[in-house]
Amino acid sequence: MRACWPLKIPSSFPEEMRQKITLSMSNLHPPTLHNCNHRGSSTWGRFSAIYYNLHGLNSQHIGIIEGIRGVIPTISQVFWGVVADGLRSQKKVWLLTKTVSTLVLLTLALPAIYSSFARILTVSIVAQLFVSDGILDAFTLDMLGPENKIYYGRYRMYASLSWGAGSIVMGWITDHFGFEPNFIMFGLLGALMIILVATRIPDTSTDPTNSLLEDANTGKFKELVLLFLRPRTLYFLLEVIIMGAGMATVERLLFLYLVNDLQASTLLCGLSVGVNVLFELPIFWYASKFMALFGHDGLFIIAMICFVVRVYGYTLLTPDTKWLILLLEIMHGVTFACFWIASTDISKIMVHETSGAFWSTAIPSSVNMLYSAVGSSLGSVVGGWAMNRYGSREMYTFTACIVFGTLVVHILGTIVSKICFDSGFLPAGDNEDESSEREEQDGVVSDDEDRSRASETLEDTTNLLDT
Repeated sequence: MRACWPLKIPSSFPEEMRQKITLSMSNLHPPTLHNCNHRGSSTWGRFSAIYYNLHGLNSQHIGIIEGIRGVIPTISQVFWGVVADGLRSQKKVWLLTKTVSTLVLLTLALPAIYSSFARILTVSIVAQLFVSDGILDAFTLDMLGPENKIYYGRYRMYASLSWGAGSIVMGWITDHFGFEPNFIMFGLLGALMIILVATRIPDTSTDPTNSLLEDANTGKFKELVLLFLRPRTLYFLLEVIIMGAGMATVERLLFLYLVNDLQASTLLCGLSVGVNVLFELPIFWYASKFMALFGHDGLFIIAMICFVVRVYGYTLLTPDTKWLILLLEIMHGVTFACFWIASTDISKIMVHETSGAFWSTAIPSSVNMLYSAVGSSLGSVVGGWAMNRYGSREMYTFTACIVFGTLVVHILGTIVSKICFDSGFLPAGDNEDESSEREEQDGVVSDDEDRSRASETLEDTTNLLDT
């Protein structure tokens, strides 16, 4: 067993569980889980728009499919999150949902399914009934504990790397061999991921009866509702929805714009994903430094500025200048990394503001649901309709204007909050202050020490799961 594990396993874990986790960390090849999970996702992900396009669906049809697919997780993600909290078994719930959703999605490769818009829609809906992405974030954050949550971004780096590399490879394969290899890779990597999680990751479950009866007031639903109704929390959730809608117009519809309007190859589509990932990596690696420097508000502002510039830039492209999409996609990496790091940290703060941190899965699942379900549904349906009726450039201009308006409100709100209340505009709790104090107490760390510690962290901790 290796002894170079640099982080603290949460002290709340029983000793037997701590030993089990340590043993798992020493046995599993570090990058495997993140590479399998997100490389498998990259074979479908944004390429789903190419699949729909190949089978004769227009942008409005695609928007409807993606929109309805987004509505279903509004219920399913929260449902599976609550189930995982109630059973105290995130691993078993994830294995169940991952297995069923993978098998259902693979039926889209059958001619009897892709020959009909209604059948494609039905399969997509059923697959979404078993979506539980928020559980993976919750599992990662639970494993880290409040002491080490600032390291979350470094684990997320492996996911970004595999997503980008997988997209480039699948873009080339799709150009040369068609879409069928995407389903083969999706099935194989999905099966490998399920096997690795089942055999290598410990189940952080405890006796549900004892856990739920420890405190009669723990996990009351009323407490959760009151937390979500706080003004700063409400605006945070609104911004999550708006960013989810804006990002959906990119992640669900950009490939259509590139292929149909700019006559781009599928390889260029894949390269655009690879480029944005390259600029996610340093932000995820130094997530704690970015958080300390900019805070939640600063990271959200940076994310929205980059989004507005990038999306408006789409409207200026022509078939002759389509390769400039690679420059614009640099800002997508900055947008996603800044937004995701800040929103994940805020979710963790919200968890620890509840009694006994009981809602450790339901809260991240709810935030993820608002982003990927509610926001993405709005963006997919409205964006697909607008693209089909008014054109791609007009749709992206409107999207940029909506996010720009949100950015202005956020900047003004941040200024007012600092002047009048000496606090941030978004939820912060005491955790940001504690992080800053911790860094000050630790003193200045040399670049060599920082790189060494980061290298060890990445080498030994990619067995933590993440969306």
